[in-house]
Amino acid sequence: MRITSFLSFALLAIEPCFTAAQRLGTPSYEFLYTVNATLGERWPVGDYGQGSRVVIPITGGTFNGPRLSGTINNLGADWGLTDSKGVFFPDTRYNLRTHDGADIFIQTAGPTQPDGRTLLRGIFQTGHPDYEWLNYIVAIGILQRPSGDHKGKYVLIDMWQVVLPCLGSDCDGQHQSGTVEPPMEPWTIQGV
Repeated sequence: MRITSFLSFALLAIEPCFTAAQRLGTPSYEFLYTVNATLGERWPVGDYGQGSRVVIPITGGTFNGPRLSGTINNLGADWGLTDSKGVFFPDTRYNLRTHDGADIFIQTAGPTQPDGRTLLRGIFQTGHPDYEWLNYIVAIGILQRPSGDHKGKYVLIDMWQVVLPCLGSDCDGQHQSGTVEPPMEPWTIQGV
């Protein structure tokens, strides 16, 4: 009993010496692509309790990056919400078609920042074996809207993959490779 108490006390005493960054590392970002998405006419659809919603068709465009590039199919939209404070929250769903014919579904959402840019979370879905790694990554984006005559006609988005730091003695402070391998077996939750 005394040994257990002493060990507990000792662990509690040294725990503040380590920050979360020291224990887990700091992630980095790997550039995925830049999107130039063309937009259709806005359709205001009214108040939905949390704010005013507008549907903005995503009618096409292109994306280009080091590992994937192609076009945006004309079958998506942004179901954005403007809250009571005037903050716009995009909520998009659209399809990418890569240069080699793979279809990739993407969802993005996030808050517009005071400077007018929007931070996005991206979620990908695809069954194409060359791009299956997208299903398992965490992606973030920065959306910029043009001003002047082009306002509301297109948006630019830079998408980035969050890359975990490499942990262990053979890493030399490097980050893991940007390609994420899918799990060998389906994940299960104990007790469910």
